[in-house]
Amino acid sequence: MVILKSSTDLVGLREAARIASEALRIAKRMIADGVSAADIDEVLRDYIYSQGARPSFLNYEVEDKIYRYSTCISIDNEIVHGLPLKSKVLKAPMLVKVDVGVYKDGYHADTAWTFALGDVSDEARRLMRATKEALYRAIDVIRPGARISDITYAIDEVARRYGFRPAETVTGHGVGLELHEDPIIPNNPKDLDKDGRLRRGMTLAIEPMINAGTEEVITLPDGWTIVTADGSLSAHYEHTVYVGKEGPEILTEDIDG
Repeated sequence: MVILKSSTDLVGLREAARIASEALRIAKRMIADGVSAADIDEVLRDYIYSQGARPSFLNYEVEDKIYRYSTCISIDNEIVHGLPLKSKVLKAPMLVKVDVGVYKDGYHADTAWTFALGDVSDEARRLMRATKEALYRAIDVIRPGARISDITYAIDEVARRYGFRPAETVTGHGVGLELHEDPIIPNNPKDLDKDGRLRRGMTLAIEPMINAGTEEVITLPDGWTIVTADGSLSAHYEHTVYVGKEGPEILTEDIDG
């Protein structure tokens, strides 16, 4: 169900977004050789609780599965939902993708960023640039009356211009009073099922996930981690965005700024 937010709701959404953005900044400072994904997850969990909030992902239920971590940390060919395990030790050169959700006082914000650890390849740098460009191009088309497919095609156009492909099946979504609300926002046009119009008051998690190789994906036996089918690199950026009267208001923050 689509849930429209009021100006009162925006106050709570902005606060959740502030905490989520700062959590990503903390992660950015921690990323280094020898640090485990579990180390980052623990520090971000403690920070979120210190703000009177809780991690949106912790104990999140999907069908018969329960997610037991506070963040998702994906590396290299892992697209999204990577488990922040102690055994996942960072080592340059590596792409590290950190996805954070924060729930405070009835409101969720969702954000993700890709970080380069060490001297990553030129392809990896181009992939990061393309995915971030796709994020902002998609946000640019947001306004009341625009179509969901406008967002999808904006992401696809940028990815293909760089010679890359948006990952199949993984999508953006509505967010706010629930972590996952309608509408579903595909990154890949192949996943467009039904289209719809954006409405003032929607809050959207716009999150292009772009692969350097094939658009096809595989879910690992852990039931969560989604990887590129050919082992190629993937990048992921995400903002929580409010659909305002005149256009988009980005609630989460640019971590490169």
